[in-house]
Parts: sequence; structure tokens; C-alpha cells
Amino acid sequence: MTATFLAYSVASRAMEASQASINIVGNNISNVNTEGYTRQRVDIVSVTTSGMVEKYATPKVSTGIGAKAIRTTQLRDPYIDARYRTQNSEANRYETMVKGLTNLEDVFDEASTEALQGELSSFINDLHKLEQMPTSSDIAQVARSAAEKVTQTINMYATQLEEVRTEQTENLDVTVKSEFNTYVKNIASLNKQIQKEEIYGNTPNELYDQRNLLIDKLSGVANIEVSMSPADVISENLSIPHYSIKIKNQSGGDDILLVDNDKYAEMSLDSKTDPLNVQLKITDTTGVERTDVNSNVIDGSLRGYINLINGKGSFADTVSGESDAKGIYYYSQKMDIFAKQFATELNTINSAVAGADGVIGSGGVKNLFTDASGVTTTNITAKNLQVSTAWFNNPSYINATKYPTLNPTPTGYIATPASADNIERMIAKMSDKLDFKDSSGNTILTGTFNEYMTGVVSEVGTDVELNTNFSKTATNVFQTISDSRDAVAGVSLNEEGVNLSAYQKVYNAAMRYFNVLDENLDTIINRMGV
Repeated sequence: MTATFLAYSVASRAMEASQASINIVGNNISNVNTEGYTRQRVDIVSVTTSGMVEKYATPKVSTGIGAKAIRTTQLRDPYIDARYRTQNSEANRYETMVKGLTNLEDVFDEASTEALQGELSSFINDLHKLEQMPTSSDIAQVARSAAEKVTQTINMYATQLEEVRTEQTENLDVTVKSEFNTYVKNIASLNKQIQKEEIYGNTPNELYDQRNLLIDKLSGVANIEVSMSPADVISENLSIPHYSIKIKNQSGGDDILLVDNDKYAEMSLDSKTDPLNVQLKITDTTGVERTDVNSNVIDGSLRGYINLINGKGSFADTVSGESDAKGIYYYSQKMDIFAKQFATELNTINSAVAGADGVIGSGGVKNLFTDASGVTTTNITAKNLQVSTAWFNNPSYINATKYPTLNPTPTGYIATPASADNIERMIAKMSDKLDFKDSSGNTILTGTFNEYMTGVVSEVGTDVELNTNFSKTATNVFQTISDSRDAVAGVSLNEEGVNLSAYQKVYNAAMRYFNVLDENLDTIINRMGV
């Protein structure tokens, strides 16, 4: 049998283990509202006297020598953590996209502003008036003013799209500097502190919580993978986990290492080289600059901003890695195509008039609309489209007829100064179905000017609705995973209350065990042999 006073050690250990468990329950309850806190428990093991030294000892009943609290551990599920962070990345990507696309929708909000389509209708109405009075310089001036409003509205769209791009680029820069770089730096710093604690045999659960909270936040910025192996061997009897965070290389090359124990990477944004195609760069933990960040960051708010700023939609060269999301670049291109088509069609009609020799078109181009130069049309965009200098200085520069009065009159030439056949052609062209083509000559839409703009407005609205639905779905899935994680790692007051009652009963039972031992010892000392 075991020594008499060894039983007191068993009772003492039972009380110590129960008290430690009660203390942990109290700590859990007090941190029920602490952000990032992970529920803890006391690991208790059975203590025994058995071993190789008893191989040749006289057989006896081995009762064990109680229980011992050896450590405090956190209740976490690595699999759920990984799912949580992956879904957090996706949810943040869609949330960022919805916010940016909503800004684009505000730019193209024709329903509340009656912007471009309203100005196009006013221009057509003024052309009808000029058709009735083709020789009136006053009506011609009204028509020119209406054309100016059309160009100014198109300019406004382009300007507002640039403002949205600038805002999104600034938001991306803040995300890179204030979030991504701050998170990886602080995680590396925590790794250093945690390693020191682990080397001295401590279990720094509070530091683990801080690190996990930062990793959760980092997962909302970019798609990351967390690894805790292989172990770093400190001495013959001590090894600690090697902690690293990376962005997986989507093409199968070297991954981008963000955190390697106490080393960390730094991200930068290049928005100066090409504002229409911003580039993320990372100097990884080994000091190597990675320029393949855009193609490997496939989720998180960073991906959302890249899609918004660089997204070229159907204009993207996906082979070279360009984003095919419908972002600001895509809608800017759509407006540039509209502006160029509008100017080309009306310039062509206005130039198709008889020259001094009576031949149609021999008088050269007579552009009504140009780029910022006021003369040329080679670089027309939505931002620089304007009424030509010639038309601005002379409202009657618009040709009402193909056969104006010529002096001297060429042989066989018949002038029709009172006719408005050219104006009629302009009015008809505004309602004709046209082939709108991109810079490569590919037809992107066949329709009228109004149908084109209606399509652009509808497309933005559809994108907002689609991404909003994706965002809701991603958020719901994220919430489900979050609830699953809270069921494991979160503090439940009901569960802690049950645990507190159970540990208190164990503690009371250990005290009762002491009383029993006291009574037994009193009997042996004071009553036996009397």
C-alpha cells in the first residue's frame, strides 16, 4: 500500500487542479466580450508511481498519486480557422467591389439626373428647329449650344470616373500601408515575443490571441495561408513551432512569403507609372522584390480594389494577366467609344458637302467635334471631346445642306441653300442603329446612341446587383463559419456556469477527502491499541 501521508498529496493535487480549473473559468467569463479572446482550459493528467524501477518489486496494488494541472491551452480548430480566413477574404473582396461599383452607378445615374440622354434629346430637338429654319444663324447658335452641353456632359462622366478611380486608388494605398504592412509587421513582432516565452517554457495564450486576431484581419485584406511547421530546434530537449504566412503562387512558382517567424514583408503600390493599371509590389522576407503580386492576390479587399481600378472587362488581355472584371477602366473605355463614335458620325455628315468645284467632299473635312486641340480628331476621348474651334467661332459652320451656294457656281451645279437635307441626315443618324467598335475594330454593340447609353447604365446596375448578391452569400457563409468557430473557441456563459459548478463540486469533494484522511489518521494515532 502507499504511504499514509502520500494520500494528503493526492488530496492536495486534487484541490490544486480544481482551483486552477475554477480560475480558468473565471478568466473565460471575464473575457466574454474581449475581441479575439479564445476560450481556455486546464490540461489535467493522472500522476502515477509505476515505472521500470518496479519491474522486480513485490507486487502490490497501485492506486496512483492523484492528478496534476500541467498547462493551460486554447480551444481552437485549425481547420475552422483556415475556412474562416478563406471566407473572410472572399467576403471582403465582394464588399469592396460593391462599394466601388455603387460609386460608378451614381456616376451613370440617368434616372435622377437625366444627364446625357436628356442632353442628346435636347440636341435632336434643336436640330429639328434648325431643319425648319436652316438659314437662321440664331437657331444655328442654339443648336451649337446644345451640342456643347452634350460634350460637356460626356466630359463630366469622364471626370467623375477619374475621381472615382483616384478615390479607389487612395483607398488601396491606405489599405496597403495602414492595414497590410501594419498587420504583417505586428504579427512578426508578436512571433518574436511568443518564441521568447516558449523558450522559457511559458504558454503565452494572450499573445496567441493577439496574433490570431491580426491574422484574421490580414485575411480580410488578402488571401493568405498560415503554416506552423517544421519546428525550430532550440536545444536537444526543446523545439518550438516555426510560424510563417504566405500568399500562394497561383501559377505554381515560389510562394510570396509575408511572415517568417520575426521577419516580415513590405508591400508598396505603384500608381504613378500607369494610373490606369496600378501594380502592387512586395519585398518579401528574404529581401526579394516580387512584381507578380497582382496575379497572385486573388481575394480580400486588395483584389477588390485591383478589380475596380484595373478591371478591363471584355477589353482585357487575359493572356497577359489583365483583370477581366468590369471596373473603372472598362466603363471609361465604353464612354471613349461613345464619344469617338458620336464625333465621327456627325463630322462625316458635316464634311460630306460640295466643295468649290461642286464635288461632294472636295472641300476637305469640316469637323463639328474634335479633341482638346479644337482641330484634330485623332485622340478623341470622353474627357477631351469638345465642339471644334471653327464651329465655336461660327455657329453657321454646321452645314444644313450638301449643296450650299458657291461663288463662282461650277457648271451644272445646283445649289439648295434653303434645304436642310444634311440636318435631316444628322437627325436620322442620331436614331440609326450603329456598330460601336473598340480600338481593335471589334463590334461591342449595335444600336442607337440612346440604346448604347441605356446599355451602359443597365450594365452598371446589373454589376452592382450581381456583386451585392455575391456579397450577401459570401457574408452569410462567413457568418455560419464564424458561428462554428465561436462554438469551439468562443466563451459561452451557460457552459462556463456548468463548468464552474462541476469544478466547485470536485473541489468540495477533495476537501471532504482531506477530512476523511484526518479522521483515519486520528483513529490510527489516538484510538488503535487503546
